[in-house]
Amino acid sequence: MQSFRQYLHEQMLTERFINLIGDDSDKEKYVDAVWDLLQYSYKDIGGIRGSGFRSPEDMMKNIPFWKVATSGGRVVAVSMYKDKGGRKVAAVGTDGSKEGKRKIIDMMGNEMERSFGEKSKGALGLMMKLIPWNVLEQYVMTPEQAAQAFNKDVTPVTDLDPNEIPADGVQTLQKYPQLKPYAYVRELAGKPAFKVAIGTPGIRIR
Repeated sequence: MQSFRQYLHEQMLTERFINLIGDDSDKEKYVDAVWDLLQYSYKDIGGIRGSGFRSPEDMMKNIPFWKVATSGGRVVAVSMYKDKGGRKVAAVGTDGSKEGKRKIIDMMGNEMERSFGEKSKGALGLMMKLIPWNVLEQYVMTPEQAAQAFNKDVTPVTDLDPNEIPADGVQTLQKYPQLKPYAYVRELAGKPAFKVAIGTPGIRIR
């Protein structure tokens, strides 16, 4: 009969984070699983798109840092980074499993001190739900800080009429009013997008 100690040891062996940086040859081993997982995670908006995500080959060439979480030999969560003003989060995803959600929460919590990115919709709601506000608030960026970090024009929601805020933003602010001083709207693919920037810019991928 398997002991509890043996079970825990096996879990440690089968659950791990893998950092793939630059031209690491192991990217080829994981590329299909990572691509499929990201397509699944972004399926509600037609799959993942944009610079570095036009194809698996594009992803291998132009996304320099992949943080891959595995469980039982399968990829359950990923966080993808570009080296742009620091370790910028380009995409995150899970396979929808409990293990995948647990892993992405772990990534989010550990990465705030060394990476940064924009959050909205489900990703922002998940972070707000699972990370205490007194912890998260230390890493939430003001619209002015976000504009500088991303080198983009942003409009603080405090400067907008309520009918100028995208519907998902209105819903988010109703549920989490503490985000209002930090939230902003910027143009994304020709449409206004509600965003909140979280993390620490300026720390390069090594």
